[in-house]
Amino acid sequence: MRVFSVVFASLLLAVVAVAQAPPPRPAPKVVPGAPIGTLAQVMRGVFFPNANLIFDVQQIDPAAPRKKPVEGGGGGATADFSNVYTGWQVVENAAISLNEAVDLILKSGRFCDNGKPAPVQRADFQKFAQGLRDASRKALVAAQAKNQEKVSDVANDLADACANCHEVYRDKGDAKSPLRCVASK
Repeated sequence: MRVFSVVFASLLLAVVAVAQAPPPRPAPKVVPGAPIGTLAQVMRGVFFPNANLIFDVQQIDPAAPRKKPVEGGGGGATADFSNVYTGWQVVENAAISLNEAVDLILKSGRFCDNGKPAPVQRADFQKFAQGLRDASRKALVAAQAKNQEKVSDVANDLADACANCHEVYRDKGDAKSPLRCVASK
């Protein structure tokens, strides 16, 4: 009888605990086409690596022979596939990526790391984005011409386009700063 009482009491406690537990949270609703990354994540994932490929042309000739990959791989996907697309094609792809990604930073509903909406509706933000688009188009034309000097010149335009926006919206403390994504007065 004592074993029955202990089992019954344990079951009763388990039922009460389950009944009092908060219901599980539903999975966040995914809206097709809605942004899922913050402005900073898009910058780090698309703009930073692709802009650096264009900036590299100032020092490295894309037409120069590349080092052969290490036999047997082992360096992960980045190392194993780093020589699949090479030379000027890499620079062209970077310029195209920058140009197309302007639409990503202008996408309505995007947020900044500090939780504030990205200033996509502001005229100055749109002007800065257009400057980035213009610089990326120039970079593409120069890359298609396989002209290292012209790409180097355009790299300055690209740096200026980035700096114009960063000075107003980014350069205000760390990524979580409440001053980020807010226009200077």
